[in-house]
Amino acid sequence: MRILFALLAVAAGPALTAEPVAFGAPMPAGDPIGIAEVAANPTVFGNEPRLFAGRITQVCQKKGCWVVLEQDGASARVMAKDHGFAVPTGSSGPAVAYGMLEMAPISAEQARHLVEDDGAAPPAERELRIVATAIRIGG
Repeated sequence: MRILFALLAVAAGPALTAEPVAFGAPMPAGDPIGIAEVAANPTVFGNEPRLFAGRITQVCQKKGCWVVLEQDGASARVMAKDHGFAVPTGSSGPAVAYGMLEMAPISAEQARHLVEDDGAAPPAERELRIVATAIRIGG
């Protein structure tokens, strides 16, 4: 029975593991800023790399190259900088990302990629985005 549970936990990825799982560069220490606080005033938080926290609600289903973090109805897309890491497509739960915040326009090509290739909801013309070098899922 223990072996079966262990195999299920590994197959499911970070969603079933108790320990946090990190992807990308080493995560710096510090207290993350919640996505809801960031969304309320994004210009305050966009001048340097920071830790941002939320709950994963969407994941790129093609390569795991982005996730959407949500908190209290606010959200931000976390994009892996230079495709430097990918997360399991079944990832969910709490996460902390480290990177630069930006309010970015979405080109027609990006919108097509998000909807057709990755299964994302149709994006707005602009979105709150974190270009991340690291993400920690779970914990």
